[in-house]
Amino acid sequence: MTDVTTKDAVQMAMNGDASGFRDAVNDILTQKVYDAVELKKLEVASSFMSADSEEEIEIQGETDGDQEV
Repeated sequence: MTDVTTKDAVQMAMNGDASGFRDAVNDILTQKVYDAVELKKLEVASSFMSADSEEEIEIQGETDGDQEV
């Protein structure tokens, strides 16, 4: 991927460079998706197996003995 900006993409569109514009927009959107996925990975990693999730597991695992098997 190149370091293309939205300004570059607009300039390509104004110059009639359809292929360059398409590639620039594709690169910009791909980078945005990549950044969003990386951010989500960090969020999941930071909350994975935290104290809150351990409490939820304990609560879900408790039974009061009234359940049929």
